[in-house]
Amino acid sequence: MKKRIWIFMLFLISVITFGCLGTQNVLAATSEAQPAVTYNIVPELSNDQIDKKVGYFDLKVTPNQKLQAKFRINNNDTKTHTYTVMVNRASTDTNGVIVYNEHNVKADSSLKYDIEKLVTYPKSVTVDAKSSKEVVIDINAPKGNFDGVLLGGIFIEQDNQVSKSNAKGVTLKNKYNYVLGLQLRQSTATVEPNLKLVRAYEDTKNGQITVNALLDNDVPRLEEKVDIKAKVTSENNSKDVILQSEKSNMSIAPNSYFAYPTNVNTVIGTNKDKRLKPGTYMLYLNVKANDGQNTWKLQRKFTVTGKQSREINKKTPVKNSHAKSNMAIIETVAAIIVVAGLGVWYYKKHRK
Repeated sequence: MKKRIWIFMLFLISVITFGCLGTQNVLAATSEAQPAVTYNIVPELSNDQIDKKVGYFDLKVTPNQKLQAKFRINNNDTKTHTYTVMVNRASTDTNGVIVYNEHNVKADSSLKYDIEKLVTYPKSVTVDAKSSKEVVIDINAPKGNFDGVLLGGIFIEQDNQVSKSNAKGVTLKNKYNYVLGLQLRQSTATVEPNLKLVRAYEDTKNGQITVNALLDNDVPRLEEKVDIKAKVTSENNSKDVILQSEKSNMSIAPNSYFAYPTNVNTVIGTNKDKRLKPGTYMLYLNVKANDGQNTWKLQRKFTVTGKQSREINKKTPVKNSHAKSNMAIIETVAAIIVVAGLGVWYYKKHRK
């Protein structure tokens, strides 16, 4: 009898312990079969092409020249498909990658000619099954002279790409697209680089709080192999480093803004609840570009106000995980004491 009582007590303690501390749900990643890409794009390079070894349009233009960029959409599927076509000006994302998938992105005020406004083309193209269709981009070169490059991309994407639902009801949608670079220039002469630190500010997105350095590449030149080292310090002591980051091998599109981020917190882990206190700080940047041929040392003062801090915390709430863990431990110990007391009472009662 005594042995059975203690076995029963241990069982209860185990149940309560796991119930109070909780369990961690781990979902194994499933390997879904990827849908086949049923189309491809082939550029047709013209005599206006400067570099004939590349697979994108690198066109030399003269003032007010009218020319065309042509490519073919090959539909290899057994069904007819429609494709969206857009010409987008090159921009820079927060990872320091040149992107061409957004239209009418805010440009630097120094932009003289917008490549999106120099072209006309069909926005939608239908291609029959197992066939090919030529698409023509009509280009009206700027009336005046310009230095450097006008950089954009021809974005092509099949409409109504298939969505799949797995056993858990999660919808997975893999969208494939192609981008053909479109670069216009009047000469191959290079433009002197110029990079400015416009402002520094705190921001948050998807649980990640950052101090962003808004860089402005205000010349028509593509900056490549960009390396950045950043640090945030207190206002009056540059050695009091509060945050720091570095990243290499980035790019910055011509006449574009680049918001380089330095993380304040981590989305998960021990630094999830880390915050900048309201106050004034300094941001320092060491920037190298084009294999170290160009360097900049930039700095900017910025302030985090109490209002801004509250707004950040509203968007990315602080979760006191330590307090929850302590409460779970207290509840577990209390439950064990209660179960042990009941066991002793039950044993004494049956012994009599």
